Amino acid sequence: MTHDKPGDPTQAILVVDDSATVCREHRAVLSEAGFTVHEAANGYEALELMLTERFALLVVDINMPVMDGYSFVAAVRRGATQSSVPILMVSSDEVATALPLAYANGANAFLHKPAERGQLTTIARLLVRSAGP
Repeated sequence: MTHDKPGDPTQAILVVDDSATVCREHRAVLSEAGFTVHEAANGYEALELMLTERFALLVVDINMPVMDGYSFVAAVRRGATQSSVPILMVSSDEVATALPLAYANGANAFLHKPAERGQLTTIARLLVRSAGP
């Protein structure tokens, strides 16, 4: 789990992915867009972090050890705090299967990996803006 400098929680994004490479890529793109980026290696670690930190957006992989993305998203949506935070699922899984499951579990948007820089930035900004302060 890594953190950038503390910042405005309305600009904080949690990237949940077990791939260090993907986390590094998403961190670079989202930091460049002005967001503060935090990381978790799986859904369980992310839920623990959400007990102490507030986020404007969650960017979540599907296939992770300990707790996968679908289970994590469902747990967030059932939770008492931050249950309405926007969630972008990003996965290399077959879109025809992953997309409907992502939405059924509570995701707001879905991108197929590897996410293009422009798409990731645009969707992140739209989802954060739509959630409001």
